[in-house]
Amino acid sequence: MTLQITGLTSGYGRSSVLQGVDLDVPDGRVLGLLGRNGVGKTTLIHTVMGLVRPTGGSIMLAGKELAGRRADQIARAGLALVPQGRRIWPNLDVTEHLTLASRRGGRNRREPGEGAEGGRGTWTVPKILELLPRLGERSKHLGGQLSGGEQQMLAIARALLTGPRMLLMDEPSEGLAPTIVDQIGSVIGTLKDEGVTVLLVEQDLHLAFLVADEIAVMVKGQIAHRCSTADFRADEPTARRLLGV
Repeated sequence: MTLQITGLTSGYGRSSVLQGVDLDVPDGRVLGLLGRNGVGKTTLIHTVMGLVRPTGGSIMLAGKELAGRRADQIARAGLALVPQGRRIWPNLDVTEHLTLASRRGGRNRREPGEGAEGGRGTWTVPKILELLPRLGERSKHLGGQLSGGEQQMLAIARALLTGPRMLLMDEPSEGLAPTIVDQIGSVIGTLKDEGVTVLLVEQDLHLAFLVADEIAVMVKGQIAHRCSTADFRADEPTARRLLGV
């Protein structure tokens, strides 16, 4: 397994949010993580990335314990975050974003074909622009001048250039038109074909069902249900009970 989370607990101050999360994400798969607002999905992503410190449990990536490590150490170990809200630097242009990400990812980079862990290290700026040609067309535009969809593409590109084993994607469809969400889905599908492992936190069921191999549902800080995407789509009573849809 690329990522193995066991008994993970964390929160903010005296408030406990994660109540013993057990979750694994197999190599080269896309796992969609669903749940109502406030159940702990973003807290889970931030805890895995070291942005929130765990109070208990284990986070294993390719056999290496990450729980309690700093965010920069976790990034070097092979995780990359595509954050909710994109968090693009408004005063840097697209080329500057890609250049900075490429420099930061250089120490993690391998040549194409070297190693088999999720395409780690195979992403270069030319390959990124082949995957996301709109970024090439907008190369001299500042981050603040990009549309929401273009900013999301840039956030994905920035993460890939760090040479990750795995992407953590937090609500990539947020605020985007349905046609742009479909484009994001196409990109995630290409990443899966390239062997990139993805943990996808989503509220948009259309996107989750489009790209995910499996669905896990979070309720009150725990994983309450997990099954194949096909089985989840066919089980309307369970979806309604867990998600209210």
